[in-house]
Amino acid sequence: MHFLTVSLHPVLQRTCELACLQENQVNRCLALRVDASGKGVNVTRVLHQLGKEAIHLTQLGGVLADYFVELTRQDGLVLSWVDSESEIRICTTLLSLTAHTATEIVEEAPPVSPHTDGRIRARFLQLLPETRMVILSGSKAPGFTADILPWMVRQARERGVPVLLDYRGRDLLDSLASQPDLIKPNRQEFQDTFFPGCSTVSETQIMEKMIALEQSGIRVVLTDGAQPVWYVQGGRVVRRPVKAVVPVNAIGSGDAFAAGLAAEWSETGDMDAAVDKAVWCGEQNARLIKPGVIRSQDEEHF
Repeated sequence: MHFLTVSLHPVLQRTCELACLQENQVNRCLALRVDASGKGVNVTRVLHQLGKEAIHLTQLGGVLADYFVELTRQDGLVLSWVDSESEIRICTTLLSLTAHTATEIVEEAPPVSPHTDGRIRARFLQLLPETRMVILSGSKAPGFTADILPWMVRQARERGVPVLLDYRGRDLLDSLASQPDLIKPNRQEFQDTFFPGCSTVSETQIMEKMIALEQSGIRVVLTDGAQPVWYVQGGRVVRRPVKAVVPVNAIGSGDAFAAGLAAEWSETGDMDAAVDKAVWCGEQNARLIKPGVIRSQDEEHF
């Protein structure tokens, strides 16, 4: 039984190390790396490093598709993809070594071809039978129908497959009717999704909404960077502190968190243990340059 991770907005992530990021100046890159990325790939890579079997489903196209596939192969990942005839977007992270900051430049992808939506749905149904848990992460590229992510949640839940969601907005709201097991937005995403247009939302309002969702059968885990993780246990909101870490590259830490949460929760059903594992994975990722990892490249061959 494998985890099935899905992301419909793949990325080639360029990570550039700078001594110090200076606006309106020439910034010379000290070191550059390129990785296959996007939220789903990052989740898959961490699951793989945790010793879990995982298949990643995505769409690829254009001149860089083979390069993306090769990068995932080098990471030991199992990739299932359909040809979208859409160039893969390239996003860039600028790391300031002196300030310990990560500035991300996010590129928008061109629309996928009209046949992509149907092919992704067909492939998803093919992969479901041997799946222990589905993890749906991130936004979808332009060209997909509005209901594709909620449709995936419904198909998985109708077959008794647990689902973890890490996305927000209308996609998340439309997915709730199918009763996903876990949702893991960050606190701002949760606020924007469930309290749209509200400039100020109290902690009490957020907690009450989390408890209401838990009572309906949907577990909620909220991250907030270096602030405590919130989750519901025994009808109350627990605040789990996060250890202060001097980050090398925090990009992908939320995805590492999701992977740790899914891996532990699917094994034990223990939310306290799952959040502990998730926090540890997020912290490990922040200490490393490569996005979406919990061990360095030197340690990957074990």
